[in-house]
Amino acid sequence: MFKNRLFKNVLFRWMPHKEQSICEKRLVNVIKRFKVDDFNFNWDRNSCYVEFTYQGEGYCLEHSVDKAREKGIILRNGLDCLNELTQSLEDLGMIIDRGMYDFDKWITGMKQSPSPSTKESPEVEEEFHIKYKSLGKQKTSGEETIALKPDPSFKNYEEDHPSVKRAQIK
Repeated sequence: MFKNRLFKNVLFRWMPHKEQSICEKRLVNVIKRFKVDDFNFNWDRNSCYVEFTYQGEGYCLEHSVDKAREKGIILRNGLDCLNELTQSLEDLGMIIDRGMYDFDKWITGMKQSPSPSTKESPEVEEEFHIKYKSLGKQKTSGEETIALKPDPSFKNYEEDHPSVKRAQIK
């Protein structure tokens, strides 16, 4: 397709950065469309998130390659996740523009979880570890667990079935 090697290298070096900037601009535009001033977003190798504050409440939208794979959607990386999330927010913006519901009605289920400072107290965590400590040696991956005792042994099988002979190894 591309005969000039230099052109091909320049094109492929340019495309990912262009895709990233286009996605980020689209996200900024759609967030501003919802009249949200304070927001933060990031994407990494296989996930992305968008955090924002709307009417004093914190909200967080997350997407990942694993979540998409569970639904049968194939995404390559976190930038693809961010593109999907941005597209979903744009679709939500179009629905809101049609006048079906307000933005706050749609995002009520996306409230951000409590911060790590409100985590369980250390006493409860210590109690959990005491109750559920290890029971000793764990089985290795090569071992198999036999749920029930085997019925007859193979010694009795040879006695009960004389017509079936096992091969003798010499």
